Amino acid sequence: MQMSMRYPVKSLFGACALAGYIVLSSNAFADDQQPSMQPSPTPIEEARLSQAFDGPDTCSKFDPIQRYGNELRFQIRRNDAPVGSHVVQFNQGRDGLQVVAQSNIDISFLGFNAYSFDYRSESLWQGDRLAALSVRVDDDGDETEVTAKTNDQGTLVVDGPDGQQTLPNGIFPTDHWHCGVLGSKAVLNTITGKPNAVDIQATDVEMLRTTDGTLPATRFTYDGELETTAWYDADGRWVGLAFEARDGSTITYRCMNCATQTAQKDEE
Repeated sequence: MQMSMRYPVKSLFGACALAGYIVLSSNAFADDQQPSMQPSPTPIEEARLSQAFDGPDTCSKFDPIQRYGNELRFQIRRNDAPVGSHVVQFNQGRDGLQVVAQSNIDISFLGFNAYSFDYRSESLWQGDRLAALSVRVDDDGDETEVTAKTNDQGTLVVDGPDGQQTLPNGIFPTDHWHCGVLGSKAVLNTITGKPNAVDIQATDVEMLRTTDGTLPATRFTYDGELETTAWYDADGRWVGLAFEARDGSTITYRCMNCATQTAQKDEE
């Protein structure tokens, strides 16, 4: 009975529910290939980001404590019903910026616990670069780990469920809070431990709903091996997320502590 209820939800989220990243192909890079170094934004990309943000330097030397405070919180919703939370905490330590991200999802069906997903990521940042990463995932009882650390050669050594890979220093992980990721052509998937090729494009500025009201934000669409939609405000702060799950339902991350311009508060 419980197994039959778990299966549809598990096929919905799979191993990549976190932060809207659905892996379309985890074999984009062969074991003997590496993605190229993160390229500098082209003049067209720089102009696009300048239009989305207050200036071209918005996403360089990004200080999340200055932008967010010590904590960023989202409510996770499935078809507009709350099912969990995503919390990112920032702390400036002696060795660099320490970031802890936690996602918790619990879905019930007819009073039964049909599905649960727990994610915890601890990362160390030095400037705008990831120096170390440790991720633990419990996907409805299936536990996996991903770790990464910069070596003496300046590259990032990543150990994941499918073994070890060496990736270029400067690659951004799939955790959204640093808007520098928007100039990337490849990202580190923190669920699989593999790089994924992406094409990220800015589209429209719209009024985005939060739990406390609405705010103006630019929509960015991810295409390629990861498909999702993320929103950022004019100061480069991550303020929202949405993607289509495998069963066609819509998953959204609704900000719980973003500065809003209206007072339309959620009833739930």
